[in-house]
Amino acid sequence: MQPFSKAWWAGVAAGTLALIALIDPRTTSVLVVLVLLAALADQFLRPALPRRPEKFGAAFIAVAAFAVWAMVSAIWSHSPSHSLLKPAFLLLTLAAVWFAIRATSTATRPVAHYIGEGVLTGLLIAFVLVAFEILTRQLITRSLFTAFPSLYANITKHITLAADGSVQSVTIANLNRRMAVLIWFLWPAIMLAIHDPSRVRRLLAYASISFGAATILLYGSHQSSQVALLGGLVAFGIASWFNRTAVIGALAALWSAAVLLVVPISLMTLNADLHKANWLFYSAQHRVVIWGTAAEEVMRAPIIGIGADATRSAMKKAVSEAKAAEQARDFGKFDSGYANHAHNVYLQVWYELGAVGALLLLAVGLFVLRAIATLQAGVQPTAIAMFVTTSLLIGFSYSIWQTWFIAACGLSVAIFAVAIRKRSDQLGLTGEPIPSTADKMAAKTV
Repeated sequence: MQPFSKAWWAGVAAGTLALIALIDPRTTSVLVVLVLLAALADQFLRPALPRRPEKFGAAFIAVAAFAVWAMVSAIWSHSPSHSLLKPAFLLLTLAAVWFAIRATSTATRPVAHYIGEGVLTGLLIAFVLVAFEILTRQLITRSLFTAFPSLYANITKHITLAADGSVQSVTIANLNRRMAVLIWFLWPAIMLAIHDPSRVRRLLAYASISFGAATILLYGSHQSSQVALLGGLVAFGIASWFNRTAVIGALAALWSAAVLLVVPISLMTLNADLHKANWLFYSAQHRVVIWGTAAEEVMRAPIIGIGADATRSAMKKAVSEAKAAEQARDFGKFDSGYANHAHNVYLQVWYELGAVGALLLLAVGLFVLRAIATLQAGVQPTAIAMFVTTSLLIGFSYSIWQTWFIAACGLSVAIFAVAIRKRSDQLGLTGEPIPSTADKMAAKTV
């Protein structure tokens, strides 16, 4: 494996893209398109290779069906263009992930190695960068904005200037997005680190990943990312020591409950006045109000919903109508339950796509878990942790239709495929599963 070879440059490109995704998460919408173009180019230039998967699996089909139903909702949507275009981007991302996985399956060993090495290097820098920004109140960002004011020309509402014209503070919006993307990339980064052939890079990887994750968990400003990170770590530990079939079964039950029961649970929390509970932090209290209001609105169109990504316009109209009819509820310290989106994907799907969309979302999670169950045993704990991290992150934060959010999720899956390939190359796997700790302990008792 030679520096400055084609494979080496592929690694440099992959690492650069990974780092860019973490510096400015909104660029992931463009990066996923670049990944799709690169994968399609590989398919065109090397058409005869036996790529895997050969066809769409059940999980891919379920996501595609979900996106198609969301596009159909444009017919009755409050925001037809959004309902059409945002699901279309989901389909594009799905295609990018599928073709990227196929390209990874037939990449030469040097290409797979350098892409994995490049992505890992980029993520290590990102972990340290994000941790430093958290601990220093975004010193790097503030310094760059002070030196180059044109950088914040379009986001002046996020900037506070000092008397001398320097940037005194920057809102945490972009930093929170960085944390969300970083914890998505955490699990493939861990696998890339474990199976990196360079001992020095492995040690650096462990140190930077630990430093970054600990900083997010202890000092981060994005509670949703903290909950998702902690949940993923717990899931990884459980899946590493206990029967994975039982773990996956339990996750299937929890996923089903989250999708099917989110509406009544949201109504119960609001009616129980949890938004007034002092033991809940402010953003959690606000979530109770937003979720309860959205759950009440679900009843307006419980079967087909109000249209994909139409929450902003539909909710605003509903709140205005309630005020006009003097039906305003007591939301405590909050004026209303209006929000641009539900801050909970499970609830957002019920509101925008109705019971049909919820059942399709249910199928997506169950088929993903079934796909995880078919992976090599040694890969499953990381995949399970990634599933739990994603399930928690979408349960507390952002809209399912934000393109950067969709793209970041897709890129994390593509990177995970690279990590699995690197692991296979290093271990020389032939398809035989690697026994888990629980499997080994069980074997000793036989």
